Amino acid sequence: MRKIEVQKIGENILKGIYDFSERKIEENTTAGKILSEIIPLAYIISKSKSPKKIQENLMSYFETRKILNMQKSVLELVCLGTAIELGIVEKISGEKKTADEISSEIGTEKMRTETLLDALCYFGFAKKEGSKYQLEPKFKRTLEKSGDYLKFMWSQFKAFSELPMILKNGKPSEILNIYNLEGDYATLLYNVNSFLYIATRELMRKFEFKNIRKIMIGSMGISFAKNIQKKFPEVEVHIGCYPHLIEKVPELVKKYGLINIKTMKPHKGIPSEDRWGEEEGGYDLVFLTKKLTLKELGEFGDEFLKKTYKVLRKGGYGVIWEAIVSDEGTSGPIEESLLDLLVSFSGKRWKESEMREYVISRGFSDFKIVKCLGGKATFGVAIK
Repeated sequence: MRKIEVQKIGENILKGIYDFSERKIEENTTAGKILSEIIPLAYIISKSKSPKKIQENLMSYFETRKILNMQKSVLELVCLGTAIELGIVEKISGEKKTADEISSEIGTEKMRTETLLDALCYFGFAKKEGSKYQLEPKFKRTLEKSGDYLKFMWSQFKAFSELPMILKNGKPSEILNIYNLEGDYATLLYNVNSFLYIATRELMRKFEFKNIRKIMIGSMGISFAKNIQKKFPEVEVHIGCYPHLIEKVPELVKKYGLINIKTMKPHKGIPSEDRWGEEEGGYDLVFLTKKLTLKELGEFGDEFLKKTYKVLRKGGYGVIWEAIVSDEGTSGPIEESLLDLLVSFSGKRWKESEMREYVISRGFSDFKIVKCLGGKATFGVAIK
């Protein structure tokens, strides 16, 4: 009798633990997130009858969990991206508002708006007090720091929905097409600079540039130019890009604190017709961002590389930002290669040996590939 009672007490304790865990997991609290990782593992181990079975069951669980995590990440991004795009996040970033107030102000349907707001709370982006919603203070700080990148993620997500058609018709996404004035080209521009600010900071540590006094960049190279100025404070900067992109440059110049800009002018994107600076020569560094993949090489990238070689001094550097993958194609900046599909008209992807051979064949004396951010960003440095 005593044994049965002890067993029953043990079962009640175990049930209490599981009930508590399920509540916390459902609430999606920090404790719930921890328990959601521990409880399934404990259950699998307790029900497996041998070490081999434990391994098999755990492998099966992790594969299933991977799919479920992907789904959750998608839902988080859809929820947050929609809230940002519609202005919901902005509405609740300061004062508290009800779903009625928000839907009236932005012109959305009330019940659906409430569902989205509750989801924002569930995912930890907002909090709810009574019937009023407000952005979580911690997430608000994150938004202030990384808001532009979150907007870019949302643009990418919408553009990736076009990927099947992109693969079929060979045209880039209209959302991230830099020539589409109705698209998100500004978001792309700002976030490329944010990414390159981090990536080129590492490039400056890994590759020793010497005697940089005069550089030529486009609108996507503003942040790189700032990293150059940190090492070479007197460097002279020349900027040229498409008219709709050059309009955004003053804002980027201010953001990164770029100085000593000698020329800043709109270009046609035709190297033989565009003037790269006033004298068009004597450059110590030219920065080419995705020029070798954006359009067909023969009609675009090749001309940019020839012009780069022409305007560089002897020993000068042509810095090429492209997703340069291994010769096998399965390692390197694979994520960046996929993003290139969204903006590229050519669909070109560079292999390491192919890029090296191509650059050397255009007259450069040496070529180095510099991998940054754990291989997630690659730069080719062509030396005249």
